[in-house]
Amino acid sequence: MAGNDISVEFTGLTFKNPFVLSSAPPTMDARHIIRAAKLGWGGAVMKTVTEEPTVDPRTRLGVLRKNGKAIGMNNIELLSRKPLTTWTEEWIPQIKKEAPEDFVFIASIMSDTKPEGWTALAETMTQTGADAIEINVSCPHGSPEKHMGAFIGQDPSLVEMVTRATKKGTDLPVWVKLTPNVTDIVPIADAAIKGGADAISAINTVESLIGIDIETATPMPIAYGMDNKEQLSTYGGFCGPAVKPLGLRFVSQIAKAHPDFPISGIGGIEDWSSAIEYLMVGASTLQVCTAAMWYGFSIIKDMTGGLSDFMQRKGYESLVSMVGKALPKITSWTALTKLPPVIAQINPEKCTGCKECVIACADGGFVAIQMRENIAIVKDDECDGCGLCAVVCDFDAVEFIHTQRN
Repeated sequence: MAGNDISVEFTGLTFKNPFVLSSAPPTMDARHIIRAAKLGWGGAVMKTVTEEPTVDPRTRLGVLRKNGKAIGMNNIELLSRKPLTTWTEEWIPQIKKEAPEDFVFIASIMSDTKPEGWTALAETMTQTGADAIEINVSCPHGSPEKHMGAFIGQDPSLVEMVTRATKKGTDLPVWVKLTPNVTDIVPIADAAIKGGADAISAINTVESLIGIDIETATPMPIAYGMDNKEQLSTYGGFCGPAVKPLGLRFVSQIAKAHPDFPISGIGGIEDWSSAIEYLMVGASTLQVCTAAMWYGFSIIKDMTGGLSDFMQRKGYESLVSMVGKALPKITSWTALTKLPPVIAQINPEKCTGCKECVIACADGGFVAIQMRENIAIVKDDECDGCGLCAVVCDFDAVEFIHTQRN
């Protein structure tokens, strides 16, 4: 395989690249999915369907900003708003006809705690020509009120049962999409695998309350009533770049517990470098939602190009050779305490004299940094190597060196 070949085999399917649109507004209908397919996405997971179409509140999206830049988004949207038959009789046949032949289409289904519902939906989707089925046991809002979504995904016995029920209705690969709204995700993954899952998708959105409009004391996003006088909200699903640390945690925990088991990574992937992070903690395909909503489907060109260039630069001959590369370096906290101590050192060629590290170290560290001729200087005997100075430095001026003292 050439160094810039970014194709991957996943659950018996060949993806021309690992980038898949996740089940969300960008996959709400055939029009969106076909446009993404023609722009070069490797695959797409359709907006989740259940037995009855969904009615959504308006508005239903809220944003978290840092210095004016969006870093996260909250949604209180649910499943497909169209009947199941619209997908099975119109949209899926259209997608299979008009999308490129190498585009992978994954159906997404949800039902309640009765196994027959999952089996029936799986049977229906299998007949449409879908390439795989992802089961949604992880939606954190709305669905749990109906004993669906995360209500199931937080209970290992229910996850095993609905996975097994889905497998009963199909011979297609079944991916189980897990919720992060649990104390320990590994027992949930164990249950899905025991139930016959062919892959794990992780993670769905994080249950959250994104903010309060302090002028009106109203939670956001705001759902408006008559004449905009009634303004209400609810807990929703948090997504976007800010959830990447959670996604990396959960994917790595599943990968360490189940080496070589197929994982589709989800959560804050917005460019080729964040995609590589997920590959290195054990994911083999990469699902994207928020970045596509914010920046458009054309980001796929930068994602595939950046991934290919990185592989060529680093000498990776295949995606598989990157998968799990970082896992051996994730160890226990106790093991880290046995490593030799380090202290910070400021590179004078990069230091701008902004004093951010001085302020941070004085009030949140060990008062170990002072200014000398407009350059930050570390007092070696005071520095404890905590790393706060590197956190606040915007100029990559902080390095760490080993010290002989404890």
